[in-house]
Amino acid sequence: MATVELHIANEMLDSFEAIRPNLNGHETGRRPSPTAMGITILDMEMAGAPDQAKTMEVVLQLIDGQPKISGIHYWDEHGIFLAPALPFRRAVN
Repeated sequence: MATVELHIANEMLDSFEAIRPNLNGHETGRRPSPTAMGITILDMEMAGAPDQAKTMEVVLQLIDGQPKISGIHYWDEHGIFLAPALPFRRAVN
């Protein structure tokens, strides 16, 4: 489990509460962004996040007027995208 930063526009914080229960993690802190006005940084302890993850992005779809999580993307401290780890299929002989 890694603690990663989730950057959210202040006007979206209330909407974030609607999807929070669907995340596999929990918030451990929040603070205003030191570099971007109107942005809040949430520290999220996420189960399943890669150990080297520094930031995350929640990808949403609007289905029947409700936001649904369709994926979570992670980046390392250098801003490099961390592709999800996929198991190799075993060949059956």
